[in-house]
Order: sequence, then C-alpha cells, then structure tokens
Amino acid sequence: MKNTFLLIIFLSLLGNINAQIKPWTLKDCLTYAEKNNIQIKQANLLIDQAKVNKNTSTMAYLPTIRSSASVSWNNGLTQNFTTGVLENQTNFGGNGSIGSNVNLFSGFQNRYNYKKSLLEIISAQYQYKDVIKNIQTQIASAYVQILLAKENLSNTKYQLENSIKQKERIKELIDAGVSPKGDLTDAEAQITNDNLQVIQAENAYQLAKLSLAQLLELKNPNDFEIKENESDLQIDESLLLAKPENLVSKAEKVNYKLKNAEIKKQISTYQTKLAKASLLPSLSGFVNVNSRYSDRKNIGFGGITTPADPLWEQVKNNRGLTYGFSLNIPILNGFRMRNNVKLSKINEQRTVFEYENNRKQLRNDIYKMQLDVKSAFQSLKAAEANLKAQQKAYDYATEKFKVGVMNIFDLNNVKVKYQRAENQYINAKYQYYLKSKLLEFNVSNY
Repeated sequence: MKNTFLLIIFLSLLGNINAQIKPWTLKDCLTYAEKNNIQIKQANLLIDQAKVNKNTSTMAYLPTIRSSASVSWNNGLTQNFTTGVLENQTNFGGNGSIGSNVNLFSGFQNRYNYKKSLLEIISAQYQYKDVIKNIQTQIASAYVQILLAKENLSNTKYQLENSIKQKERIKELIDAGVSPKGDLTDAEAQITNDNLQVIQAENAYQLAKLSLAQLLELKNPNDFEIKENESDLQIDESLLLAKPENLVSKAEKVNYKLKNAEIKKQISTYQTKLAKASLLPSLSGFVNVNSRYSDRKNIGFGGITTPADPLWEQVKNNRGLTYGFSLNIPILNGFRMRNNVKLSKINEQRTVFEYENNRKQLRNDIYKMQLDVKSAFQSLKAAEANLKAQQKAYDYATEKFKVGVMNIFDLNNVKVKYQRAENQYINAKYQYYLKSKLLEFNVSNY
C-alpha cells in the first residue's frame, strides 16, 4: 500500500512537471535566440566597442590638459650658504606645472576619424543583424528537422500498431485454419523490425531537439517541446512564380552582409584620407604654467641668512608661463607614411571587389534557392502521387490478406513499399517547407 501511494505521488509530480513545459512555436524560438544566443551576444559587443571608438574620436577635438608635480630631498655634501663651507646637510624642494595642448591643424585627421567611427557603428550593427539572420536560418532548419523527426516517429509508431493488429489477425486466421503457422513468425519479425524503426526514429527526434536546444542555449533539451503553428507552416507560393531578378532585388535590400560590404567601402575611403593626412604638416598651440619651492635659507646682504619663504609665497614668486605654437613638418621617415597611403588604396580597391563578389554570390544563391524550391515542389507532388498509389495497393493487399488470398510475406512486401512511399512524402513535404522558408528568409525581413 505504501509503495502504491509513493508511486501515485511520483506520477503526480511528473505530470505537473510535464504540464509546466511550454510548447515553443518557431516565432518563440527566434525571439528567445535573439536575446540568449552567445554568437548574437558577441556580435552585440562589437556595437558597444564601435560606440566607444566613436566617443574617443569625438573627444579628440578637445584640448589636452596635463599636470605634473615632484618633490625631492637632497641629502649629502652641499655648500652651506652661511659659511660657504661644504657640509653634509639635507635640503627639501619641489616643483609643479600644468599645461595644455590644442590641435589647430592636422590634415583634418580628427574629422576623418570621427566620420569613420560613425560608419564603423553602422558596420557593427549590420554585422550584428547578419549574425541574427544566420542564427534564425539555422533555427528554422533545426525546427523543421524536429517536425520531420516528430512526424516520422508518429508514423513508425502507427506502423508498429498496425503490425501488432496484423499479428492478432493472423492468429485468428491460423485458428480458423486459413493461414499456416509460419505466417505468425513473419508477423513477429515484422513487429521486431517496426520496433527497431521506432527506436531509431525516437533517437533522431531527440537529436533534432538537442540541435535546436543548443542554438537556443538551453541547458536541457528535454525541458521544451515544439508546437506546430499554422502560421509557421504557411508557405509563400508566390516565390515559385516570381522572377529571379525581382527576388534578387529584394534580397539586396535586406541582406546585411551586402550592406556591411557597402559600408566597408566607405570606411576604407576614410582610411585612405587619414593616411594622406599624415603627410601634411600639423600645427598645435601650447601653454604651460610652472612654479617651484625649496626649504633652503635665503642669503641676504653681508651673508646674512633668513629662513626660507613660506610655501605659497614661493609658489607665487617662482611661477612662470610658457606659451607658443608648434609646427611639425614630416620630411623623411623611411617612406613609411607614403607606403601607408599605398596600402590604404589597395585595401580600398579590395573592399570594392569584396562588395561586388558578395553581390554576385547573393545573386547566385537566390537563383539556386528558387530552383531548389521548384525542385522540392515537384518532388513533393511526385511523392504525393506515389503515396496515393502505394496506399491503394496496400489497402487492396490488406483486403486480399483478410480473405486468405494473399500470404503475410507478400503483404509485408507491399507494406514496405507503402512505408517507403510514406517516408518519401514526409521528407519531401518538409524539404519543400524548409527550402521555401530559406528563400523567404533571404528576400524579406524577419
């Protein structure tokens, strides 16, 4: 009685746990990944880094201010100001200064750096969005794999149930003397094979869940189940009939990798301007205020000594002011700056080629994706027609088996063909869905 009571409690707790598992739609997965995926978080740090760089380039317009102070003790053989005799004594002194530099002209480097930093923020944002879109594509693929594995698992379980029912029917036929006893062995072998298919399908389903859980950064893939949402499974069939050029045009407007390549061209242009600016003279203004203090005694008329003046009086009396302009003209530095200009121009041309290559690759990808969708659609229609034909053949064979016209061996052969056709249809259906979604992801914003 006690064990029964504990079992009831355990099953009740298990039921509560399962009830708390919230089914995830595709939209839920995409939203959750955007906030929790590590790759997306890393890409977001690039935006923060670019903003810090932009703040640095903004502050470069401000003048620099610096200050310094030092104190020292001179302990040793020094001249006594009173007697003129060298004596071992200790003197204390210090000095301090505060100064400022302001950049008046440096070939517009601050201006170029600021504009480049603004573009780098946009580039980081595009890179961030591109990572999100790539993760979304992977999630959509993993989500479809779960749907496929789930339906395959359901189908194999259904086939196992049919095989068990078929075994019971064979027993009845054997008892009635219609079928030989050997048919029972074939039926049991079929059940064993179907049971193996169920185990394999269950393993495939768990692996598919694990793959999606990793993309979502979930610790336990068993803590979630997916929910088939009708809106998620809707397919935009207009993509089949759309002109490839129109799809390419849409893709170029939403492809963040291509947008980033365009921004990098502009960044490289400013990098070249910065390299050229380093060849120009630079002009800056400076001002510096300084003072000092010492505890040495003052020597007056007739060698009379008096105590050192107070600290603030010495600071006031010993202060000095220095100001002026500094002109720096680059003449020869091993042609390093000129080589930097050449390298910047090469990099600028490289970014142009990179943009064109990305554009060409996107065009090829869209063409291929649409062809894949069309091919998947044709495969789906063919698989659907084959499934209907095999189902009719299997239904007819089942009726023949029931009346004893067909043996179990021949029935199982027909059943294998029907199962194969059903698996082909399931795979074709989700392949068409996946390829359609991939194309849709690449020509629209998500």
